[in-house]
Amino acid sequence: MRVVREGPIKITRATVEAAWRRRSREQRHVLGDAVCRGLALVVNASSMTWVFSYKPRGQDPRTGKRFSSRSVTIGTPESHSPDDARAIAGQLKGQAKSGKDPAEARKAAIAVSAKARAETVSLLIERYAVALPKRPKMRGSGNLTKRQADAEINHLKRAVAEIGAGAKPASVISGEDVRSAISACGSKAATARHWYGTLNRFFDWALDEGLVTANPCLLVAKGRRPRAVAPRQQFLVPAELALLWKAAAQLNPVHCDLVRFLIAVPCRRGEAANMDWAHLNLSEAVWSQPSHLTKNRDAHRIYLPELAFGTLQARYMAAGRPSSGLVFPAPRLGKPVDTFSDIKQQLVSAVKGLPDWRFHDMRRSFATALGEAGTSEAVADAILNHRQSATRGGVLGVYQMAQRWPERVEAMKLWNNILLRAINSAPPR
Repeated sequence: MRVVREGPIKITRATVEAAWRRRSREQRHVLGDAVCRGLALVVNASSMTWVFSYKPRGQDPRTGKRFSSRSVTIGTPESHSPDDARAIAGQLKGQAKSGKDPAEARKAAIAVSAKARAETVSLLIERYAVALPKRPKMRGSGNLTKRQADAEINHLKRAVAEIGAGAKPASVISGEDVRSAISACGSKAATARHWYGTLNRFFDWALDEGLVTANPCLLVAKGRRPRAVAPRQQFLVPAELALLWKAAAQLNPVHCDLVRFLIAVPCRRGEAANMDWAHLNLSEAVWSQPSHLTKNRDAHRIYLPELAFGTLQARYMAAGRPSSGLVFPAPRLGKPVDTFSDIKQQLVSAVKGLPDWRFHDMRRSFATALGEAGTSEAVADAILNHRQSATRGGVLGVYQMAQRWPERVEAMKLWNNILLRAINSAPPR
């Protein structure tokens, strides 16, 4: 394409219109402005652009010559009149005279803007979700499980959505944004702590990856950070558990058996919901939990006493003696039961007057009742599948690895007898 240069002339709106009428596919017209030296109107076959050209100050130390001319695009005649273009060109000329390089500054600004658009909080959360399962736990050993990683990302997304920060560059999130997320939780102290913790871990990762220069969570004063929620101390006495045992008969058969199993066996509700027939040895009344289903990722064995064994035996026979599959499949979908809130609400409606309880309280009820009956705390901890190193100090916590299986069997039998006495003596509803 042939370049035709004209001027310098004083460019007016009439000049611009005339240049547009004279445009050609084979030529590029460059009209220099006589009012602002360095400013030119570049006319192509399908567009017109204001361009300011200048020579950066100084000399190239390698050649001893002045630097080559550089150009900065200002805009189009539609967006900038001749006077507007001259005003901006004058500013750029002043920057060049002061030793700055307007073209490099423009490139740097564009790069910063592009980086910010590519590193919004929402986009970084997607990258964080991929990296999270590979990161080691902050406490304990090993990596997060998929379930733990999913829960972490869900908390993070909820916190970010609450303050509308998803579309913002991660680098501009401030301590005030974090405080807003905490305030949005109101009286829900546990949620506030979850949100603060997950935001803190997310920005620690972003800082480690060089995506931000500071963690805004650290800008929140320690006095305003959510504190740990006091651990629950609620438990149910055997007579109260007996009332729930009888009330479970009003539920559908799967939910009834699941509730009764949680009363008879002090496992976590998710462990029971995901129990598979392949994990059970009914001939020896033993449930072998694989490591991927337990909270601490340790494989675990539980002896099944009479109440639990009877529930499972009836389900086994009714299911046609299966070798695998969920023991307590959801009635409609056949997946692991996850409607524990609805199940609890039905039980609360059926049994009035009980203190506020949760399914996890049944584990505390078990440990408390056995403690009152004289069972060793170490044995109860072993049945609950608590890490023994957490309850044994010094050399004992390192070298004592005994499973104490016979004592655990006797403890489960004792618990079974305590429940049986309560169920048989509980007043009818």
